[in-house]
Amino acid sequence: MSDPDASPLAHHQAARLRFEAERERQDRIAARFSMAQLGLFGLSVVLAGSGLFGGLDAVLLGSGGAVFVIFLVVRAVQARVILRREQADVRREIHDRQVKRMTGQLSELPPPGAALPPGHPYAGDLDITGDQSLIARLDTTHTTAGARSLASWLAAPATLEIIAARQEAVRELAAATELRQELEAAVLETGRERLDARPFVELMEKKGLLEEKPWLKIVAPLMPLITIGVWAGGTFGPLSGWAWLLPVAVQILIVRSTEPRSREVYEAMGEKKGFVDAYTKLFRVVEDAKFDSEGLETLRSSLAIEGAPPSRQMKRLERWTSWYDLREQGIVHVFINPLLLWDLNCLIGIEAWIRTVGRKCGAWFDAIGDIEALAALSILLHQDPHATMPEVAEGGALEAEKIAHPLLLLPTRVTNDVILEGPGHCLIVTGSNMAGKSTLLRAVGVNVVLALAGGPVVARRMRVPRLRVRASMRIADSLQTGASYFQAELARLRLVVHRADADPPILFLLDELLRGTNAKARHIGARAVVSHLLERGGMGFVATHDVALSELEREREGLVRNVHFTDVIENGVMTFDYHLRPGVVRTSNALRLLAEVGIEVEDDPHLLDGVLPAPEAQTAVD
Repeated sequence: MSDPDASPLAHHQAARLRFEAERERQDRIAARFSMAQLGLFGLSVVLAGSGLFGGLDAVLLGSGGAVFVIFLVVRAVQARVILRREQADVRREIHDRQVKRMTGQLSELPPPGAALPPGHPYAGDLDITGDQSLIARLDTTHTTAGARSLASWLAAPATLEIIAARQEAVRELAAATELRQELEAAVLETGRERLDARPFVELMEKKGLLEEKPWLKIVAPLMPLITIGVWAGGTFGPLSGWAWLLPVAVQILIVRSTEPRSREVYEAMGEKKGFVDAYTKLFRVVEDAKFDSEGLETLRSSLAIEGAPPSRQMKRLERWTSWYDLREQGIVHVFINPLLLWDLNCLIGIEAWIRTVGRKCGAWFDAIGDIEALAALSILLHQDPHATMPEVAEGGALEAEKIAHPLLLLPTRVTNDVILEGPGHCLIVTGSNMAGKSTLLRAVGVNVVLALAGGPVVARRMRVPRLRVRASMRIADSLQTGASYFQAELARLRLVVHRADADPPILFLLDELLRGTNAKARHIGARAVVSHLLERGGMGFVATHDVALSELEREREGLVRNVHFTDVIENGVMTFDYHLRPGVVRTSNALRLLAEVGIEVEDDPHLLDGVLPAPEAQTAVD
């Protein structure tokens, strides 16, 4: 076992190596069993053949039979070895994925199971969904219900009561590394990446054949008995020897009339065999777990139907579907089915299960999905040493100590302290190109989204009021729709300002407002947007190169504060420390960056040296 006190990354790396070694060990054992099987089978053939051609020698024939029995035992043992090999390989893959999450190799992970629509008010701007996104970092779900729950929780703020319940569950699951491993393994061991329960639930909700023709429940078990009785009467009694063909003809008519429904259910259940097996394993993992948090225990207790746990109920269904497999036996099924009404009797059992259990089982899949989503949120708390559970309250200030972006790797991560005193307050963030303005806005936004979903945040301490996050940071024009950049930005701002005075307040994150127009219109328009939001109780951050926008601090004293990032020139080399500082930026690096890529720039003693005029002397820079 790996050291429980090791760092999370070391834990996953050690577990990956341990399961890889176990997989290789089982491979070697399986290879030895293969050689043993080959030898045993050959020996049994030689012994049996010698006995057969040596005058039916009983000793040789018996020895050959005994060796063949040993061959079958070895074959069964090898099957278990192969199963253990596959189990080790699945767990090695699970820990390998966790290592990739922690080391930023998100593009090498399977695509996330759910996404938010393109028109969402912040998902695209804050990289909530996508291949290199927050969901890609977190998504360990393997059911569509789990993926949907995770995405929906990150799409909108929950109530304080729900947030508190999720936080309690996330804390518990963060420490339950083996439970989280087994939740993933339950699905991956079946060879699937994701399970979708919706077709199964839709099948359960369809009206059954026995509901339309309830008399078949009597006919199906009774008619084969009548046929056998008539045959016995014709063979041993006074009836004609051909009398049994009459009830058989009736049974053939019944088979023909019920075949469409039997085939529909058979094909659906045939497709769902692996599905049933995977969900049975998932249910068993949850049933065997010992939960302390009320939310997790409530989810588990919701699984029981008709007094039995779901894994047992699914086993009942699996037994009926396995009887249905006679349909795959070709000629055997052709004779047995009309004689015994085999398919119809299987259908009676399956539809009885559907009526008593199946139509109530939709809650199973939602509950498992919620547990998966909670486990996905918890991996950040387990894996990131800077992650903590935030305080979420109704109203008040947004405060964060040592906040950082969850997708930034630890060696390069820089933290900052931010405080936004509450509704009507704003930080104007100025700074050089590439100095960290957009990253700060995204770090705040992503952590607020996590907090309002009931998850952890990457900060030493964070207090988050209930807010509606709105962002305008990543704008693109569209040739297909004929929308210019400015039109696209206006469409995004419409989402930001929509119902800006509603509760809970808006947290707006605006990066370079109105870039699609000229400097003067841009400045006037940006002031109007910020003022509109503040006057309606919004609070937020505005990243800008428009230094004149910093005049809002003087005009709205105590409500607007100026902060900035800057670059540092050391020995002619430009560097960034990404630390947030109070006040307005006094440097610009745009022209210097142009010069560094080979574009001649007219010498300006102020701008090339990186010194800006005072805010009141200019409208916009960079």
